[in-house]
Amino acid sequence: MTKTRIVVADDHHILLSGLKALLQKQKELDIAGLYDNGQSLFDELAQTRPDVALVDINMPGLNGFELTCRIKEFYPSIHVIVLSMHDDAGHIMEMIEAGVSGYLLKNINDRELLDAIRAVSAGKLYFSSEVSEKITTLVVKQQRKIEQAESPRLTEREVEILKLIAQEYSNAEIANTLFISERTVETHRKNMLRKTSSKSIVGLLKYAMENELI
Repeated sequence: MTKTRIVVADDHHILLSGLKALLQKQKELDIAGLYDNGQSLFDELAQTRPDVALVDINMPGLNGFELTCRIKEFYPSIHVIVLSMHDDAGHIMEMIEAGVSGYLLKNINDRELLDAIRAVSAGKLYFSSEVSEKITTLVVKQQRKIEQAESPRLTEREVEILKLIAQEYSNAEIANTLFISERTVETHRKNMLRKTSSKSIVGLLKYAMENELI
């Protein structure tokens, strides 16, 4: 049976000892190195040649981000898994951009850690449920920002005029109702047609209904 070679870096010695005890029990895993800093792990990669590197983010020497970037630059075939206390989207996305194959929180159980190592060593990605939720939330927020940026924004005054147009008010009636000139009303009409890429008032009203403006 071909064993998966794994190296681990974490500056918390109690955690490092616990990981060593867990991994040693697994017949399919071979611990190639244990380190309390990122620099030492990187310096010995040429000798250890692991399949998977399990790393923390906050470490002396090289932190998790710097270490991952260097591993992916010089040893791209090594799969990196982050094991961290940081559950915020900023750290998660930073490590994904660095090239990690997995991101786990330190509150996971032994079984999930082993599942992650097996998945990643097989070339898959693995993110714990809490991390996946943070990623999904961030992606949805970014998509909404893109959609909002793409969607033309009508001013409050333009929406007022649009509602009166929907009620079949003429330019003169709109002007009298809002105490503005007919020329101003016409300017607003043209601006709304331009913003919504509408060719006519019918198209403008269709846009308004689709976007629940009227």
